[in-house]
Amino acid sequence: MNLGMDNRVVSITGLRAVIIAAMLFMVAGFAHGEALIVEKGIISQDTTWSGEVILKGDVEVSKGVTLTVKPGTIVMFEKIASFGPQKLSQDKTHAFPRIEIIVRGKIIAKGTKEQMIFFTSISPSPSAGDWGAINMLDSTGNIIEYCDFSYAHTAVHAHSGLVTVRNCYFHDNGVAVGCKNFKGFAVKSVFTVENNRISGNGMGLLFGGGSVMNAQHNDISENKLFGIYAKKGGSKSDIKNNNIVKNGKGVLFWGVKPGFKIHDNNIHDNTDYNLSLMEGTEADINASGNWWGTTDEVAIKATIRDKEEEKELGSAIVKGFAQSPIPGAGISN
Repeated sequence: MNLGMDNRVVSITGLRAVIIAAMLFMVAGFAHGEALIVEKGIISQDTTWSGEVILKGDVEVSKGVTLTVKPGTIVMFEKIASFGPQKLSQDKTHAFPRIEIIVRGKIIAKGTKEQMIFFTSISPSPSAGDWGAINMLDSTGNIIEYCDFSYAHTAVHAHSGLVTVRNCYFHDNGVAVGCKNFKGFAVKSVFTVENNRISGNGMGLLFGGGSVMNAQHNDISENKLFGIYAKKGGSKSDIKNNNIVKNGKGVLFWGVKPGFKIHDNNIHDNTDYNLSLMEGTEADINASGNWWGTTDEVAIKATIRDKEEEKELGSAIVKGFAQSPIPGAGISN
């Protein structure tokens, strides 16, 4: 890890403490009745949220409808019992157990560097999974920029959706970003994930079922289980110019078909493996062109789980690895 990245990781820890303190201060302010209270229901016409918003049940954005969230808005979710009466759907195939924003139309949440949008728990003692997700269902045109996500099950998720996520900070969630395809929907999931800080979650990026994840210039660090998990499919995905460091595992592959691109990343100092092929991954993974923290090929391979450890697996191809850290990888602004 280069010195610049080390400094960013240190700043993440301090920033998290500041954000949590700010959230607690804002919770106290809500007692004065200034927040918009949103009960369980359907949004059937174009709607704009600003200021403080408290969700007390699932909110669904109908087909053809846009939910716009203005810069500086704070959206807070009440914690409910798993699949309690505040849920719009009990269908566990594409619903989360706690309150979520279900997007069948589209959501435009564009904060600014100076006025980020916050999506978080209203609990005074929050934890990951207090709320469900921003969950796109058969949805296109979604834009999420300069947002801070905390204490979700899966902060941004799609069961078949087209989504752009830029310049956001994900922390203290179960999963930061997830997507897959749902057989009953026409849209196929394609996520563009750029310039985000994804740190201190249970899991970073999780995608499968043939969905496509194009992730570049992200700092993905200190996530407990993994940084990136490509699960069944995703062969058209392109993972490049990211820092993937100090996670439980760096990058996992399960059942991925040939064609997956992962190149020009700094992938090193992950606790278990920097790259791991899981059972069912018989295809080779071309992982050349990445920096692995060393130029010692034997040391590089020692941090990779593939055919050399389990003969039923494919091989992770690292020949042509970078000789030094990739310049410009990670957040670019």
